Amino acid sequence: MRRPYTLYKEKTQSGTFWYARFWDEASQRYKFSRSTGILVEGKKERRFEAEEAARKLVDEVAKNPKRTSKTTSTASPNPPAPQQTHTTTSAVADMPLIQYLEGFWSPTSEYASFKRDVQKNPLTPDYIDMNHEDIRRHVEPFPGFAGVTVGSLTKATLKKWLIWLASRKTQRRKKDGTLIEGNTLSSRRANSVLQSVRVAVRWAVDNEEIPTDPFRKLGEVTENMREKGVLSLEERNRLIGLPISDYRTRLVMLLGSLCGLRRGEMRGLQWGDIKDGLITVQHNYQDKEGVKLPKYNSVRKVPVPEALQTLLDIAFEKATDKSPESFILASPMRKGKPLNNNFFREGVAKEFISVGITKTLQNERFLSCHSLRHTFVTIAQLSGIPDVVISALAGHKSIKTTGKYSHVPQIIDFSEARKKIEGSYLPEKKAANQ
Repeated sequence: MRRPYTLYKEKTQSGTFWYARFWDEASQRYKFSRSTGILVEGKKERRFEAEEAARKLVDEVAKNPKRTSKTTSTASPNPPAPQQTHTTTSAVADMPLIQYLEGFWSPTSEYASFKRDVQKNPLTPDYIDMNHEDIRRHVEPFPGFAGVTVGSLTKATLKKWLIWLASRKTQRRKKDGTLIEGNTLSSRRANSVLQSVRVAVRWAVDNEEIPTDPFRKLGEVTENMREKGVLSLEERNRLIGLPISDYRTRLVMLLGSLCGLRRGEMRGLQWGDIKDGLITVQHNYQDKEGVKLPKYNSVRKVPVPEALQTLLDIAFEKATDKSPESFILASPMRKGKPLNNNFFREGVAKEFISVGITKTLQNERFLSCHSLRHTFVTIAQLSGIPDVVISALAGHKSIKTTGKYSHVPQIIDFSEARKKIEGSYLPEKKAANQ
């Protein structure tokens, strides 16, 4: 029995996609072709997904063949060689939405090239992968996007998708490839997925490839913002004085809470970055990219407090490679590469426990590795350091960001505050009564 469709690959400006040619019983030939919207990638090229997508399209093509993207002129089951076409306004507008989005979030897309070559602000591989995966997990499965092109996308369809997305479950892929569902997506996570579609569609709007912006005045999923937790001054000081069980985890705690380093900056820290009592923060290590500049290119210097210097001396003594370009937090299991992100998450959680903050309290207070950087900013403000200096030490993009990192209300010593308030008027009151 003849198959109802055959698959083939076609190269477009957005990438190489799987296309399906469908059998027409009346003409006794494979007559109609349509994109499956599945990008050709990976070792198995996602053929299984393309087969599934083609099967779903069989009935739709049979009912309305005129809606197909092209018609073939031969009876051969083998497709003609794909021809390179120039992108035009109608080409993008008529492209299936999912196909466009998956091609948009790829390292070779026009958008990625523009960010890299024109704006000199390249998208990181992690960022591209994250958005591409969001399209696959939380956009492609929405039934309302079936048959929708970039040009036919409406605000009404997006609203229905947001309703669907707000009840969507998180997904985790096991090593065997199976997906496990978790809790409902957080509002922040849903808005991150929304942004992956918004950026791509507005790129088409800005390039005048579609006439109107369906995202205009759409809004987002309302977020219940949780304020990042910080260590109190007493907790931070207690941590400094505790016996050291693992110098590496303690080093992480102090690099964050005393110097405000980001996790990637800690991972990228090299022995050559420390000189004359100062740390030159100039490296940021990311697994898929290796060593790069810090976020916002915020190369800066920060002082090394005495408590941190003691730990650095211990780390240097134990280091097997003391060369200037070697990593201070190198992993013996990763051939000199920095410790992995799990070490930071688990190590910081253990250090929190050592100062009396249980895992339950860590969750309640929303404490994490990044909380150390917030702690640095908050305590620096309480210590009287001007915001402009804190901003420079933390490598913030602006002083406004420094304000967002400050959480003084969390660690106010109310007893001390009461004494100072009373001290402001009690002497005068006492003198008046004499």
